[in-house]
Amino acid sequence: MGKMSISLDEQSRSWITGQTDDAETYVNALVHQDQLHKAAEAKLRNMLDEADTSGVSEATVEDIWAKAEARHLSSG
Repeated sequence: MGKMSISLDEQSRSWITGQTDDAETYVNALVHQDQLHKAAEAKLRNMLDEADTSGVSEATVEDIWAKAEARHLSSG
C-alpha cells in the first residue's frame, strides 16, 4: 500500500482524532465512501440522460404503473 502525507487544518485534525484512534482507516473509509457516492451519482446521471434522450412515451401513467407492478410481482 502506498503512503501519502497530507496536511490538515486544526479543526479537521481534531475532528478525525475525535472520531477514531485509527486515522488511516478512517480516511480510507471516507475515500471509499466518496468513490461509491461518485459511482452512484454517475449511474444516476447516465440513467437521467438515457431517459431524456428516449423521448416522450405514449403510455399512460396507468400503463406504466401496471407494467412496473407486473415486473415487481414476477421478480418474486
